[in-house]
Amino acid sequence: MADLSALSVTDVHAHPFLDRGAITTEQFTNFTAFGGGSQEFMEQAGIEFTGEVRGELLRVKQDTLYFRRLIHDLAGYFGCDPTLDAVVGARDAAVASDGYTEYVRKLYADAGLEAVVFDFGVPLPQLDVAEVSAQLPITVAPIFRIEPLIAELLKTDYGWAEFKRTYDDTIDRALTQEGFLGLKSIIAYRTGLDVSPLSRNEDQGFKALDAIRRGLGGGSMKMLRDYLLCRAMEHCMEHDVPMQIHTGMGDFEVNLVLCRPAYLMDLLRFPTFRSCNVILVHGGYPYSREAGYMANVLPRVYCDVSEGIPFAAHGARSIFSEILEMTPVSKVVYGSDGYTVPEIIYTSAKLGKQALGQVLDGLVDDGFIGKGDVEEIAGMILAGTANRLYKIG
Repeated sequence: MADLSALSVTDVHAHPFLDRGAITTEQFTNFTAFGGGSQEFMEQAGIEFTGEVRGELLRVKQDTLYFRRLIHDLAGYFGCDPTLDAVVGARDAAVASDGYTEYVRKLYADAGLEAVVFDFGVPLPQLDVAEVSAQLPITVAPIFRIEPLIAELLKTDYGWAEFKRTYDDTIDRALTQEGFLGLKSIIAYRTGLDVSPLSRNEDQGFKALDAIRRGLGGGSMKMLRDYLLCRAMEHCMEHDVPMQIHTGMGDFEVNLVLCRPAYLMDLLRFPTFRSCNVILVHGGYPYSREAGYMANVLPRVYCDVSEGIPFAAHGARSIFSEILEMTPVSKVVYGSDGYTVPEIIYTSAKLGKQALGQVLDGLVDDGFIGKGDVEEIAGMILAGTANRLYKIG
């Protein structure tokens, strides 16, 4: 198999975190799991969070193939038994012995991780970029999520002129004075990806906010969010930074019907927005082929593979394979969607390299590429294209 272990990695999509010190096995499970429910999730449905329910949720989280892979990767790194207790014990001992920053440095060096593009919209309240950067011995590239800003503005009594001015000024300041290197939207969680390019009309924003303020509903929130997404893309073009748009999978709140990448076609092929570098976050998984097609026919649309890798576990290989069916190799970017603790980003990088190597080996065997192409292509996907888009290094 192609050996990609020496290649550097820039993770194009993750969420920031701070040192949590020693953690329990239950905390580690909850911090690293994807889905599986929580105490709040169950209690919202009137289900008493008994010890039995707690155990049920922990089993669900620990029984994903992703979680089992995480434990095996970390056991290999620490040289301990591949059990949750042994891994968490070794992890806590390493943090106590080396200090958190040195522990992360050694861990990430083992996977070749050199830079991470962090969406600072999660967790909230927003973490301090300087504090996160000080704790992590890698390049921290922050991006600004527009939805927390929208939520804060909706709490005010601003009229349209002040609302729009504050929105624009806040984004402009983030990109010019506060070190943010791009924008991100999770409109798929809120009102869906079926955004008309005609939403950029300022009258739409004015009418929508007026209707919201008067409690009229009638799709006014969607009209406002659609306008603000278009305005965010205009900011990205003005400042020459990428726009990340959530597509496909997410937690239980995502609108899984209206999160399909294809809903964005009208917007992204509209002449006004053709110069915007747009990254389809999560590659639209499970609609990865749609995202790959769009990255083929729309010159400045890119696919990242985060969340599907690592959380789809052995599906990592098929994700790379499906996206590469049509996406130019220079427009696929690696990401993890890691959060909360550094270990998710680590295991994702290990899995991503393995799966990408397997796919590229198969393409060599099938005569699509030569052996000499493997390192070049892998280098672009794992770091090169992301570094170019975000001007890292």
